[in-house]
Amino acid sequence: MSTWNISLWQSGNVYTSDGEVPIPNQDLETKRISNLQIIKLANGSEAFVQPETKYYKDTITMFFASTTSAFRTKIETYISNGDKVKITTTDSQNLIGYFIDMNRVWFAGLVDTFDVAVTFKETLS
Repeated sequence: MSTWNISLWQSGNVYTSDGEVPIPNQDLETKRISNLQIIKLANGSEAFVQPETKYYKDTITMFFASTTSAFRTKIETYISNGDKVKITTTDSQNLIGYFIDMNRVWFAGLVDTFDVAVTFKETLS
């Protein structure tokens, strides 16, 4: 099974390794949304205003099948502590931000077998 590296943010904008997480079992959709504002003018035309913060990144939902207890505990700890993390993917892309929630689906009758959907919020830096 392939993995992604995960690091925790420390003071001084330094990240220290916190091991690996499995690659999600579904494709990820990443979205960048403009903060462009459209203002309707008195004559019916439109004016476009670009604020100082020009865009934001939408949340990313990651799905993991048949997760381990250790993986779920790691994600729960990041959420509980409000840890800023950097995920380095297999193609060297960096996802920097916060895990904001985790939804577990337990397969009743199977011991410690859960699918997990995790929401990750990227920051601009």
